[in-house]
Amino acid sequence: MKFEKKTVYRAGSIFIVSVVISIAVFLSDRGAGLERNQNGQVVLLREEHGKGNKTEELEAKIGNDCEKIQIDLSEQEYSETEIADVFRDAEQKLGQMILGENTSLDEVRSDLNLFSSIPDTGISIEWDSDRHQVIDSQGTIFQDDLTEDGTLVKLTAKLKYKEQSEKYEFYVRIFPARESKKEKIVRELKEAVQKEEEDTRTEKYLILPDEINGTKITWSHEKNSGTVGILIAGGGAAVMVFVSENQKKKEKKKRESEEMRRDYPQIINRFSLYIGAGMSVRNAWQRITEDYRKNKERTGRRKAYEEMIYTENQMKNKAAESECYEEYGIRCGLSVYRRFGTLLSQNLRKGSKGLSELLKRETGEMFEERKKQARKLGEEAGTKLMIPLFMMLAVVFIIVIVPAFFTIQI
Repeated sequence: MKFEKKTVYRAGSIFIVSVVISIAVFLSDRGAGLERNQNGQVVLLREEHGKGNKTEELEAKIGNDCEKIQIDLSEQEYSETEIADVFRDAEQKLGQMILGENTSLDEVRSDLNLFSSIPDTGISIEWDSDRHQVIDSQGTIFQDDLTEDGTLVKLTAKLKYKEQSEKYEFYVRIFPARESKKEKIVRELKEAVQKEEEDTRTEKYLILPDEINGTKITWSHEKNSGTVGILIAGGGAAVMVFVSENQKKKEKKKRESEEMRRDYPQIINRFSLYIGAGMSVRNAWQRITEDYRKNKERTGRRKAYEEMIYTENQMKNKAAESECYEEYGIRCGLSVYRRFGTLLSQNLRKGSKGLSELLKRETGEMFEERKKQARKLGEEAGTKLMIPLFMMLAVVFIIVIVPAFFTIQI
């Protein structure tokens, strides 16, 4: 029994995906085993210091029965000796850890990083300042009362672990933040404007300074950036209109081409029947256009037939019949119609002998072409159906694998 390559490919793809899923499930099950210590006893590993507690779902085999048991496992704790060492180590490092963008605690000009816990230790920290109007417990510095001589502040860090705690004190000297030349000018300009506003409240207007410390100031109303946004949005919308219109034209042309390809076998078949019945080429052409006019309300507008009507009107206006057929093929734009127009034009010049046979041959070829097209459309439909199939396989993969990975003991 022979199968199409497409069928074999689909079946093979499904089988490969199922094999991959099976292997992954098998490996995850193997990785879910418990560890043993040096004495061969089954053990559960705790999380390291500061990692938090965890819950394990285990299955215990009791004789011939199996029971599911949930075990709440706390993180590993420090002994009294270990926590004393951890506190001392933290005290030595805290001074550098809280600096933030500063280089030294003797010269602090930007906010400190007073964090609430030490990573990977489980130790929490509570901070306190003896001058909250200068720096708060979050490390935020308030610039209002600072001087260039610096302000000395005592920070107290209370380290806590379970029921144990230690206090450490840090002295920091806080200075005003350094300003760039621009920031200094802006600050002084705001202060000058504020002072002038307070001094001239009884006047009809406020005089704006034209210079600050030798730097010239030019004033203007703030530009409305919304106009630029509107222009950009309008330009983008205009471009999208053109792009959309162009895309619609392409889609329309594509639909017309597909429609004309479907109509061609019917036109050729009817033409062949009329020529075989003894009609002339022109009479057969007129008969087809008449039938189209009668059924137009039911079938709708068809480009191939509309072009036939246009060709018929050309011939009624005394245009050369052979040239009209050739132009018909050119206007339709498809190779099959150009061949059809050339065939009619040549037989008109050389005589209609053999035309019926040529049309029958063309009908047979079009029938085969139509079968190929139908087969191609069927394959494309089958390929599109593969997308939801693989999506379903992906969902199955996630449903099976993810829970299995969560059971792996590290």
